[in-house]
Amino acid sequence: MTWRLGRCSSALAIAAVLAPIAFGAQPASPAARALVLAHVTVIDVVRGQATPDLDVTIVGNRITAVVRSGGVTRRNAQVVNATGKFLIPGLWDMHSHSLDRWEYSSLLNIANGVTGFRDPGAVKAFSEIVKLRADVEAGRVFGPRFVAAGTIIDGSPSSRATYVTIDTPEQMRAEVARRKTAGLDFIKVYTRLSRDAFLAVAAEGKRLGIPLDGHVPLSLTAVEASNAGMRSIEHSYRHRMACATEENRIRDLLLAQIKAVQAYDDPAYRSTEDEAFRLGLDTYSADRCTELGKAFARNGTWFVPTLVEMATRFDSLFPGQPEFVERFKDPRTQYVPPHKVNEWRANQAFNMGQVEAMIAYRPINFDTLFDQRKREVANRLRMPADLHRGGARLLAGTDVDTTFPFLFYGFSLHDELGLLVKGGLTPIEALRTATINPAEFLHREKDLGTVETGKLADLVLLDANPLELISNTQKIAAVVANGRYLPDPELKKLLERAALIVKK
Repeated sequence: MTWRLGRCSSALAIAAVLAPIAFGAQPASPAARALVLAHVTVIDVVRGQATPDLDVTIVGNRITAVVRSGGVTRRNAQVVNATGKFLIPGLWDMHSHSLDRWEYSSLLNIANGVTGFRDPGAVKAFSEIVKLRADVEAGRVFGPRFVAAGTIIDGSPSSRATYVTIDTPEQMRAEVARRKTAGLDFIKVYTRLSRDAFLAVAAEGKRLGIPLDGHVPLSLTAVEASNAGMRSIEHSYRHRMACATEENRIRDLLLAQIKAVQAYDDPAYRSTEDEAFRLGLDTYSADRCTELGKAFARNGTWFVPTLVEMATRFDSLFPGQPEFVERFKDPRTQYVPPHKVNEWRANQAFNMGQVEAMIAYRPINFDTLFDQRKREVANRLRMPADLHRGGARLLAGTDVDTTFPFLFYGFSLHDELGLLVKGGLTPIEALRTATINPAEFLHREKDLGTVETGKLADLVLLDANPLELISNTQKIAAVVANGRYLPDPELKKLLERAALIVKK
């Protein structure tokens, strides 16, 4: 794995990086003269082809020509010799909690070629979100484009204090109208919503033209949610039960688990969690998952697996093990607030304590437990490919948030693409989940998703071909963000700024 990391090694370097932060300076606006990426190989993400020796011309924030090299006038243009390099559309992270940490997440995303994201749960004021979105699109603020839902909507008892709790159809219709009027892009719902409230948000969202995304509530099945018009469904770990032959039993157990939490009944919680986990593991059916993919395809429901979020959920390491120590040497932790890294360390230790408690509750040896976890990870990795086999459309997302351990803004999207390939997709299929698929999902195919004349100039220049190895998306030579050309030295400066910001 290749990580492009910037470090500040002297007081002079720190001062140089802090200066633009202090005075609010942003990277230069798109130059008035044309930018030509000459002799570049363009990756066609629709056809899965690489076309060499092209000149891509950018004026302002638009691509104005994609022609054979030498076919455009280069006089007075900034010409970048891109011989041996590969050009792909800017990447989108379609499940990223970036808005509440915009000050540094925006820098990390752009530095990693993530020129757009979808935020499903920001706590910022609606007006602030809408203004920032407009400022980014207009080039007044530097950062990735985004769409956002605002605060998450849940039912009683709400899963988190920051969520909006709604239990009746009347309340739901009013809330949907409020968000539509505010200018938000979609509605995200959570697991504990009642059936009536869900059906109300689906119907009202359809009537007002604001999409419904999120978790399938436990009050109905994934197929029912899709049939009702849910635009996207998030997380393979949340919906493994939809691909299990014991789906109804698993749902009953998870509903009982909520009651156990309310009653502070820890033994009941552990027993229901344990049985639900084992049923989901032992009754996973690739055929059932493929049939679910057919339903998603019929209804236009997309799936966002967020595989990278679960990569550490089942990675069991005891504090003091060499592997545990090495994990916290990950150089990307410099882009996470130090107190959050400490929380990760404490939570990882606590999770291993829970493993020991589980073994005490139900006799089982470590080898068996860890084998179960490996099988669970394998099932979750294969789920996107099984759904895709049935026709479901996929979107790359990370669920990146400093709450979750070892998720990193920008960096983790590349990890997600790698996991999609590991689970059965081809490199081009994985690449589409972060390029053309988001453009189609957002109905922005005229502006985004491919390297073509007339499209917005959100691009990533790579040193190696991503059609051969998906990990080559990490080998970034330059990024073009809304027409701004940022070669590798400029990207390193963004990383350095982010590293300083998180330590403030």
